[in-house]
Amino acid sequence: MSIPVLQVSKDSRKTFVSSSKGDQLKWKIENKWGKANKFGYEGLAEWVAFELISRSNIPSGLIVPYTQCVLIEENVEYPGCYSEDFLQPGESIITLHRILESYGVKFDDLQQGQSTRDSVLLVVDFLKDVLKLDTLEYFSIMLPLDAILLNEDRHLNNIAFIHGLDGYRLCPLFDHGLSLLSDTTDYPLSMPTSIALRKIKAKPFSSDFSKQARALETNLQFDRSSVIQFIEQHDQDLGRVAQILRSQIRKYEHLFM
Repeated sequence: MSIPVLQVSKDSRKTFVSSSKGDQLKWKIENKWGKANKFGYEGLAEWVAFELISRSNIPSGLIVPYTQCVLIEENVEYPGCYSEDFLQPGESIITLHRILESYGVKFDDLQQGQSTRDSVLLVVDFLKDVLKLDTLEYFSIMLPLDAILLNEDRHLNNIAFIHGLDGYRLCPLFDHGLSLLSDTTDYPLSMPTSIALRKIKAKPFSSDFSKQARALETNLQFDRSSVIQFIEQHDQDLGRVAQILRSQIRKYEHLFM
């Protein structure tokens, strides 16, 4: 598989916390965002997540294409990925963390004593009230998708909405880098996949991926034959990710048609 190379400079670096595990190198290159792997194979995970999402019924407006790449800064190579900037002129991203904070709402207080489903619905109701945005279907897609991808990084800064001149709109589903056991510091390649699958935890409404996936009724569906064909076509490039995907398809078989 051919992997593109992007030349970047220190002047185009952007530093901010993009993960619950810390920040990572990012560059803005014209209309592209490039980011370097920090913990393992995040670039591969982003690309695989996009390939799965593109084989689903998720609306095209919520899909961000990711491509694996090598970023070169001053002759130093950084394996990673890039994506197109999905913001329009005059728009900005507002995270759920910032929205809650601006209204003096503590997420832990919302969750206290609530079932996973009720925790999600409280956030949905809150967002409908303050943003005038219906996010029920959005979360009904996001949570089972995260479960399939084993996205352990859905913290409150990785749930966001886009603010523009006409108010708020839904943000494309982004940042799946810490998915599919990509953090090889926590889940070394030498660790049996079955053990890693028991160890990994979900965010933010429950630490149990299955509970989050079942919290809301969902219309999410994947084209099973197309996904399997993708896995078989890229089996060697995927490494253990191929095994993980096959396991997840079996576990969530009702979502693969």
